[in-house]
Amino acid sequence: MRNVKTNVALALGFKALFLVSTALGITGMWVAVMADTGATVLVTLNALHLLRYRFNDIGA
Repeated sequence: MRNVKTNVALALGFKALFLVSTALGITGMWVAVMADTGATVLVTLNALHLLRYRFNDIGA
């Protein structure tokens, strides 16, 4: 669950950051789109850690 919560926080954090910076004119729309795509890639790569987790290794 910690990994899922981290992924949600990262995704929402990046979206909020670039929403505000784009609305204030600090970054352009395309920069925000690319940052959102990059955040999606980071969250996906972070979620891949769950594939290495094995339930049978607990207490062994």
